[in-house]
Amino acid sequence: MNTRFSSDRRRFLLTAGAVAAAVALPPPLRAQGAGPDVAVIGAGGAGITAAKQLAAAGYRVVVLEARDRIGGRAFTDGSSVGVPWDRGCSWLHSSEVNPWVGYARANGFELVADTYPRRVFDGERPLGQAELTGLHALRERMNAELEAAGRRGLDIPAEEALTLATRQDEWYALAASGLTAWEGIEPSNFSALDSFHYAGRGDDLLIPKGYGNLLAHYARGVEVRLKTPVSRLRWSAGGVSLDTPGGTLSARVAVVAVPSATIAEGALVFSPWLPVDVLEAHHHLPLGLMNKVALRFKRNVFPGEASEVLRQRRAGWRGMSYITRLWGGNVAVGMSAGAFARELEAAGEQAAIDHALGELAGMLGGDVRRHFDRGAATAWASDPFSRGAYSHCLPGRFGARERLTHPVGDRIVFAGEHTEQSAYGTLHGAHLSGLRAARQAAGLLRRA
Repeated sequence: MNTRFSSDRRRFLLTAGAVAAAVALPPPLRAQGAGPDVAVIGAGGAGITAAKQLAAAGYRVVVLEARDRIGGRAFTDGSSVGVPWDRGCSWLHSSEVNPWVGYARANGFELVADTYPRRVFDGERPLGQAELTGLHALRERMNAELEAAGRRGLDIPAEEALTLATRQDEWYALAASGLTAWEGIEPSNFSALDSFHYAGRGDDLLIPKGYGNLLAHYARGVEVRLKTPVSRLRWSAGGVSLDTPGGTLSARVAVVAVPSATIAEGALVFSPWLPVDVLEAHHHLPLGLMNKVALRFKRNVFPGEASEVLRQRRAGWRGMSYITRLWGGNVAVGMSAGAFARELEAAGEQAAIDHALGELAGMLGGDVRRHFDRGAATAWASDPFSRGAYSHCLPGRFGARERLTHPVGDRIVFAGEHTEQSAYGTLHGAHLSGLRAARQAAGLLRRA
């Protein structure tokens, strides 16, 4: 479901073979002692990539993960509703340049283009294409206005880049919900310039086996210490030391691959403190929110046998988008984003399930409730190791991502989707940042 505007004229930093091939790293120069060369904090897409690249080049690496699993915000749930569904990242965006596409195909993961039909309902009545002409035209106008602002270098709220006529259009609430879904926050709160610099090309693809399972396949052979949160990272000219529940671990260099909010909110403390501009950059890249509700039914309650995307027109559009018939099963997955997602999460899992059932029943009729079997909902804002879904850049703070691509004190390297300007908010962005972090860590070790 590609909710983001894109331009093929933007600068691309992706390479199609990046996942399968190791980057060319200099060989290690061994220091005295038996400790690791690199400590990687976080076993999500960025941390796993950095660790795998460094280990393949001969460096001693230890990965510390707070959760009882790897993957971070890439997590495929295979049990709650009977078919695999991704509780976190789901789409391979920018498929023409996304390095995971080649890896998936080379390793037996089927890919399905998200070309599902889209339906908008007015109550129980699906609107015809002629009735949606205004919506399609508004989206094109919004894309053009946002791109124009980006080309002018305007680091302003995306909403301010839109004309008054656009914001007062009868379809604006529904059209703007797509921008909210992409950034995880409403257009009034993210930078038009930052969004302009995302590089997109190609269809969005889905993975029936699950995106989380694809990352887990790639992570085979990477040794990870689970249930090992790092509370404090001490750094000096002599190296780094990490405080964990099991004691202190020392290394020569640290790759910090945790969400921006983990640092901004003080869950990971640095001694001495990070430079002010580095700490500010983490605050300038907060996490937006997308949550999902998966619903299983005892029979097919949907309009057809094939998957579709359903939405209900409503004033203010505080609703969800639903993919039906997930992988041919009687399952729908609903998605909410931004402030509305936070409201539902605060109300609890059952409230989110009840809302989704009510919205589907409003479109499809009473069979939805009568044949409901079971459901599950995500709560990424409440997850202490995520604190949200994916990053956005605050208006007026463009450049924060680039600041985090520079090592600190020749001892600390940052990685994660929030550091990848051309692919932020995505797992392929996390992967690219891991490749960059591995190169930088190897360079620091050679100079140490």
